[in-house]
Amino acid sequence: MKRGVNEIVVDGYNLIHKLYESLTSTTLEVLRKKTEEELLVFQNESGCLITIVYDGKGSARESASGAPLHIIFTPASKSADLWIIDYVKSLNTRVKMVTIVSSDDEIRRYATAFGAKCVKSETFALQLKEFGAAVTTRNNKKLNEGPLSDREVAHWVKLFSCEKS
Repeated sequence: MKRGVNEIVVDGYNLIHKLYESLTSTTLEVLRKKTEEELLVFQNESGCLITIVYDGKGSARESASGAPLHIIFTPASKSADLWIIDYVKSLNTRVKMVTIVSSDDEIRRYATAFGAKCVKSETFALQLKEFGAAVTTRNNKKLNEGPLSDREVAHWVKLFSCEKS
């Protein structure tokens, strides 16, 4: 984690179950990708680092080095819950810069006891939906502002022109 930057650690499947009502094993992969895309937009807009932790069914895997969203699949021998608790314990004084997103009472008890902030998954899911709607509205407004003025066109032509001035 970068020094001085807030981090949000998300209990992945816990959040997905709060975001989407009906889940099947065939839709889980699609919903996981959709959730990751929404979290990436949130991360880019908010400046917070986001780590999403999933229960794995094999060896531990992490997202590719340098990936914008930190994605962790725990090994089969360790749940996402335990990974999050261990992570919070390891943070020492940096724990005050971390927010844990989970509705699991055990995770929230440990995180709070060590000094982390906690948000229930259902609360964060609502915030994420509202945030996504606000970003969409803002982007649509930008697209619908009308044509560029002659001055703006001249600026862009100059900026991207290969001709020498």
